[in-house]
Amino acid sequence: MGGALLDEVCGFGCRQGERVLCKVSLRILVSSPSHGRVSAEIFFGDPFRKGTQSRWAQSQSWFEKGDDLIMCVQRFSVPDALKRRGVGSRIWSEFYRRLPTSIRERMILKGKLSSTDARVVKTDESGFTVSNHEGPILINQIAIRNRFWTRMLAEESPGQRVLWCDEEGNGAFRGRFRDPLD
Repeated sequence: MGGALLDEVCGFGCRQGERVLCKVSLRILVSSPSHGRVSAEIFFGDPFRKGTQSRWAQSQSWFEKGDDLIMCVQRFSVPDALKRRGVGSRIWSEFYRRLPTSIRERMILKGKLSSTDARVVKTDESGFTVSNHEGPILINQIAIRNRFWTRMLAEESPGQRVLWCDEEGNGAFRGRFRDPLD
């Protein structure tokens, strides 16, 4: 893209043991010192339709506010078949590592947490929904989700909390962006 400070596309695979879970395409576009966008696409085998590929895509953008760059995260969630397998953490880690230091050091992530994603469908190692006689089994993922965001956030100032959440799963997070896999 003409005039962009950075327009990088990279690809990587996520594995569980020897099994390839998915392939990810990540694009980072820094259009100016005060604005940018990251987009991720995941291609994975659909556990319900053997031999077919499913596609998942999301993007997030950031803007300058004072000395900081603020990314308001809007509903980041990987497909059920890939949850709790490290795919989300790997996407955010790759994004973090590819950002120029001048941007990475200024970036603040913030977002809302909702009770609507507090329970998710349990899946087996192949990505199939686990059910019982009452239907799909749901698992409470509030603690898992909160750990996911907390690993990516550093305090903006000493003693400042980075995540607030009630017992139903509603809340918010805000903090300096850091590599979730470090």
